Amino acid sequence: MDGDPIHRWIADIVPGRSFVDIGGIGEWSKQERVTQSVAAGAARSAMADIEPADSEYWRFFHKLMYKHGIARDAYDSHAEVDVTRADLAERLPPSDVVHCTGVLYHCPDPVAAVDNLRRVTGRWLIVNTVVCPQRVENAAGTLALPSGAALFLPGLSEAERDVLRLHYRTKFGWSIDDTAPRPRAPGVKMPHVMPDGRLNHWPYWWLFTIHSFRSLLQLLRFDIRDEWTWEDHAHCVLCERVG
Repeated sequence: MDGDPIHRWIADIVPGRSFVDIGGIGEWSKQERVTQSVAAGAARSAMADIEPADSEYWRFFHKLMYKHGIARDAYDSHAEVDVTRADLAERLPPSDVVHCTGVLYHCPDPVAAVDNLRRVTGRWLIVNTVVCPQRVENAAGTLALPSGAALFLPGLSEAERDVLRLHYRTKFGWSIDDTAPRPRAPGVKMPHVMPDGRLNHWPYWWLFTIHSFRSLLQLLRFDIRDEWTWEDHAHCVLCERVG
C-alpha cells in the first residue's frame, strides 16, 4: 500500500523489544513484518498464524526468511493461532509489540479478537481493518451508514450488495460477491460456514466505519497514537495499551 506508515512505526517502537506478527503469512507473506522487525533490532521476533505448521504458507514464509538472510533460530513461529479463541494468551506468549493486520475483517467475532489481542500485547498494537465509507453513492444507488456502524456482510440486502459491488468494481476491479458471498450460495470459493459447520476465517465478515473501529479499540483500553487510511478502504492504527 503506497504511503504505508507501518514500516516507520516498527522502526520507531520495535528496537530492543519483543515483536510478533499475527496473520502475516497469508497471501504468500506479502504483508509480513518479521523482516522489518529483525532489521529494526527487535529483541525477539515471531510469526503467528491460524494456518497449521505443515501449510504451504508456512513453508513459503520460512523460505522467504532464508532468502532475506534471516536464520531459522532468529525468529519463533506459532502455528494454529486463532485470535478469536479465548485461549489465545495461553497459546501465544505476550510481546511488547503486536502487529495484526489483514485479519479482523475475516473474524466472525472481531470484538473478541481485539480483546484477545489486548491480552498478548505488552504495550504496542499495530492493527488495521477494511472499512466502509459512511456514504457510498453510485449508479446502483446509495448506501448510508451511521458513524457507529459495523456492516454485517452476510446480512447485506440485494440493493446494498449492488451498491457495494459497483463501488469495489470501479475502485479496485473486484466484486463484493467474491469476498463476502451470499449466505448458503452454492459453489462459492469462500463460504462463511464450511460444510462441516465450522466458521470460515477467509471471507469478509464485517466492514466497520473508521469511527466505529476507533471506538472498538478505545473501548478495549487502547489509546490511538497514530493512524492512516489507505484509499478510504483500509484503516491502520498504532495503539498503546493503557490501564
